[in-house]
Amino acid sequence: ESDPFLESQVDSACSMGKSSGSSVKIKRSSMADVKVKASEIKGAGLGLFAARAFAKATRLPAPYKGRKLSWEAFTKTKDQRWCYTLDEGKVWAVDGKALKSGNPLRYVNGAKTASQRRQVNVVGVKEKGQVWYITTRAVHEGAEFLIDYGSGYWQALDKQWAQPQRLKAQLRTKIRELKAARAGRASSARVLRLEEELEDLKDELEVL
Repeated sequence: ESDPFLESQVDSACSMGKSSGSSVKIKRSSMADVKVKASEIKGAGLGLFAARAFAKATRLPAPYKGRKLSWEAFTKTKDQRWCYTLDEGKVWAVDGKALKSGNPLRYVNGAKTASQRRQVNVVGVKEKGQVWYITTRAVHEGAEFLIDYGSGYWQALDKQWAQPQRLKAQLRTKIRELKAARAGRASSARVLRLEEELEDLKDELEVL
């Protein structure tokens, strides 16, 4: 079934290199055409892979699903790694973290490095309150689907999630060091230094 609005978005997003008057016919796929397994990106966890060859301009089998968040709810969400910005009406983002079954787009990883960006093969397209991923080029069987969220995404994610996680880990380590220093009757100077470092970490975490 042809969707002129969706096709116009993909025609622009895919950078097909055709004349401005051309249009792209969206192809469909099914759940059997994709599979979830360990990502080829180190540290990324699971990823979504093509179980058969995909032609360019093929829509992945289901939209990005999850809890719909207002801007206020989004800002209060501690782990935003599974949030896709929709920005339509009262819905700012869709949080797919909790919904794992029947939600394949949840497993599409974002390209972070220059090498990964060269492998990007899908683009996010908004349609009628939903987000779909559509291939921007041919994808061979067994290839991992990757999307580019832009450099600003990783900077924001680091500030919102990764940096607080690092500080919390440092905080736990410093607490253990302080307890060990007190139990081992370390010098008062060392205990005082650890206490000051602990307070500095708490202050840094509080301002994030």
